[in-house]
Amino acid sequence: MVDRTLMAQVLRLDDSARRELRAAIDDSLDDGYVHPDVAAVIDQRIAEADTAPGENVTLDEDERQVRSRRRVA
Repeated sequence: MVDRTLMAQVLRLDDSARRELRAAIDDSLDDGYVHPDVAAVIDQRIAEADTAPGENVTLDEDERQVRSRRRVA
C-alpha cells in the first residue's frame, strides 16, 4: 500500500515532475522483465533473420535506399 502522505506529495507535483519521477521509479525497477507478447515478437524476428540471413541490410544501407527513393519520387 502506498503511503497516503507520500501520494499526496506526488500528486502536488506538476505533470513534468510526475513523469520524471515515474521514469526514475521505472528505472529503479528494471529487472530485465520483457512482456511475453514482446518476447514472442522478438523471438519471431530472430527466427526470420536466421532463416534468411541474406535478406538483412545494415541500417546505413537501409537509409541509403530510402534516400535514393525520395530523390526519384
